[in-house]
Amino acid sequence: MIQIQHPEQFTRAAERLTREPQSIRRHEPGLYTVTNKTKGTQYPVRVERYDGRPFITCGCEAGTPHTRRVPIVCKHAAAVVLYLRALREMRARAAASVQTAPAFDDSDDPDMMEANW
Repeated sequence: MIQIQHPEQFTRAAERLTREPQSIRRHEPGLYTVTNKTKGTQYPVRVERYDGRPFITCGCEAGTPHTRRVPIVCKHAAAVVLYLRALREMRARAAASVQTAPAFDDSDDPDMMEANW
């Protein structure tokens, strides 16, 4: 399990993403399957919060090591973090555009009157 603290943690992992693109699929809240499009391998990635702090776990050797003691940020975890950040930004933009859009007023349109329905 890796605590997400700084964007710099993901720099090297994100660089690896440019060489090997990943596909992300959500299974349930906080659980994603990341598929390496080049190799075809799949790994589960879980994003959780403990005491308000975000943590991420990947099922690959880098994310859940069997031979060494410390997990490192892998390209699968980086792909999920980038995906979630992009999703959050798109939702924020959509909410902002709804708030700034002019209200639709159909009161002067004769085709929208109740009698015409």
